[in-house]
Amino acid sequence: MAVTKDQGHLPPSSRHAGMRPTMVTDIGSERILLQVGSSEPVEPFTRLGFEQLGGSARVYVFRAETSDVFAMCQALRDRGVPFSTHRHMGADYQVEYLREKGLLSGVFKRIDFFGNDWDGDAPYQIEEF
Repeated sequence: MAVTKDQGHLPPSSRHAGMRPTMVTDIGSERILLQVGSSEPVEPFTRLGFEQLGGSARVYVFRAETSDVFAMCQALRDRGVPFSTHRHMGADYQVEYLREKGLLSGVFKRIDFFGNDWDGDAPYQIEEF
């Protein structure tokens, strides 16, 4: 059961805590930023064309032509990778905008953090949108 923000609270069964999963943090016209979960391997994403961003151990970037970026968004959707909410850069808003423009389609997942979302142990919820 997906819990929406307007329901005012989250049942304990819909909350997660602990290690963060892999998530898309930002989408641009020629790039996607991906934060790979600390307990997940990076190799599946590097095989897709993601490269480590600067000195960050867990942030990866996919750079390509715009149409390839949109195709990669849909490939990540098909793998079940959630897109971050506005509190964590807003990739979910970018997906909604691109769907309105007819550039993306389908049901995506978003990850929403509660409390201090920069805390590695912050509780979070994953829901479809």
